[in-house]
Amino acid sequence: MTRYGSRFDQQGVSLIEVLVALFVLAFGMLGIAGLQTMALKANQSAFERNSAIISTTSIIERMRNNRAEALKGSYNRSLPSGENSSCTGPTGNSTQVERDIGNWLAELSTNLGTGACGAINCSTSTLSCAVTVQWDDSRVANGSSTQTFSVEVGI
Repeated sequence: MTRYGSRFDQQGVSLIEVLVALFVLAFGMLGIAGLQTMALKANQSAFERNSAIISTTSIIERMRNNRAEALKGSYNRSLPSGENSSCTGPTGNSTQVERDIGNWLAELSTNLGTGACGAINCSTSTLSCAVTVQWDDSRVANGSSTQTFSVEVGI
């Protein structure tokens, strides 16, 4: 014979079960928030890499437009070295080469931050130019403070 409605039957959810469920839910939400933060940082890094590629393409097209000067080495410039070195463009603005490099460096600074810089090395023997862009990507996990993107193209 079974008894129904005894005083030992459970009538609802205990407070401990509710607390355990809330703890599990809070821990899960904390993990989701961490994943969201990592995704945002990775997205910013991908955006900066895309901006570097676009800026590299920009200067390559400018050099192709002024091919004779590019092959003479007029566009050649190296990355600054040392701790306190800054990326400065040409002092003048009178030639097409000076305007192209000045605009390119301003574009890099705007899109990738003030520490961004670029280098160009054109060779007359191979009729090609190597373009390098360097910027700070240290905000993302395992990011480098000197992230570098390089490409070599025929002019």
